[in-house]
Amino acid sequence: MQIVQASVGAYHYDIILENGLTGRLGDRLAQRLHPARALLVTDENVWRLYSGRVTRSLEAAMIPAESLVLKAGGYPATLDALREIAGRMTEMKLGREDALIVMGGGSLCDTGGYAAWNYRDVVRLVQVPTTLIGMADWAVGGKTALEYKPGSRMIGSFFPPTLTLIDPQTTATMPEREFMSGMGEVIKCGCAADAALFHLLESLSGRAAIQARMEEIAWRCLELKRPLVGAQRRKAMLGHSVAHAIETAQRYRGLLHGEAVGVGMLTVARHGERLDLTTRGTAERIADCLRRYSLPLTAQVDPGAMQARLHALGTSLDIAVPERVGWTCVHHVDNTFVTNAWFGSL
Repeated sequence: MQIVQASVGAYHYDIILENGLTGRLGDRLAQRLHPARALLVTDENVWRLYSGRVTRSLEAAMIPAESLVLKAGGYPATLDALREIAGRMTEMKLGREDALIVMGGGSLCDTGGYAAWNYRDVVRLVQVPTTLIGMADWAVGGKTALEYKPGSRMIGSFFPPTLTLIDPQTTATMPEREFMSGMGEVIKCGCAADAALFHLLESLSGRAAIQARMEEIAWRCLELKRPLVGAQRRKAMLGHSVAHAIETAQRYRGLLHGEAVGVGMLTVARHGERLDLTTRGTAERIADCLRRYSLPLTAQVDPGAMQARLHALGTSLDIAVPERVGWTCVHHVDNTFVTNAWFGSL
């Protein structure tokens, strides 16, 4: 078991990382929070896979719990899902002695967090991310959000959970493309600030080998993000400016998020080499690692749409650029930097 302490402002909370934790969720809650009651919010896919072991663990820990199972897919990120969660919290009259447990992918954890933030009373929020991107990226920072139109998650706030529980073994049930998309975020973590993690990823072959090291991989990603504050947080966003432009230009019907992050990271590294900001050979090493995990090296995007999205980034940006694998610097630039990075890489 690994315990990582994260923070949002002055508030600190623990992230517990442990193989098989879904079957011991009730024990961990009883040890840490002693909730009087709990509402477990999840989606149909996660419920089908893990409801048995989770509900048994809550019963064994003598934590009275109700469940709310949402439709799978994009629904958990919507206003309708928020209404369902808020409605059940109100019906149960959850209070400060109770817990809202949100178990699923990053979008569900975001919406559940937003529901807790908006609730009329203080309620203890427990996040249980089950996807690789959720573990490597969304588990730290306390971000909450929901969609007001497809792909746009500008409605939100920062609301730290009371506790985050991660079972790396849940990644074993992820579909192949979604899993490898998550590896895009993991590769980014290694490239940004952990050369040893990147080297490990270069040495692994096949999903079984990755799964065998998943607890270590997830822990290293969490440890990377935890100490970053202020402008230094941009290091953890390596590749994201280009990635968000790609996703928006494709109207969220093309690359998955981790795939787009990989393309963005490679694009910035190549441009960094052209400007002598990045050590020669870094971009090719990134490209080789992306290929190892079946991740794309470029994206098919309408040039006009991409130009518009890059221009919309604004004229004053803090962009993370890898100096070498495992070491990233933050540069203050205007949007011509990312525009030249993208169109110079085609």
